[in-house]
Amino acid sequence: TRPEERALLGRLLDAGLTDIGRSLDPENDNLFTWWAPWRNLRQRNIGWRIDYVLATSGVASRATGAVVRREFGTSDHGPVVVTTS
Repeated sequence: TRPEERALLGRLLDAGLTDIGRSLDPENDNLFTWWAPWRNLRQRNIGWRIDYVLATSGVASRATGAVVRREFGTSDHGPVVVTTS
């Protein structure tokens, strides 16, 4: 990502939004949501995390799970699915 993209995401988080995937699985280094379509990067799990679910504190407190559906469809993106109570 570019520095300005990281800064924008940082401002959203500083403003009180929660990154649901990271908050539920803080140590996971494999939360990738996009894999370039060359050199078998998806199969080798070399990717980028460019899709997020950001939520207000009220919604975030009800989140019970977040997964990347990496094998869903034929897209180069894996949808992020969040479940709540």
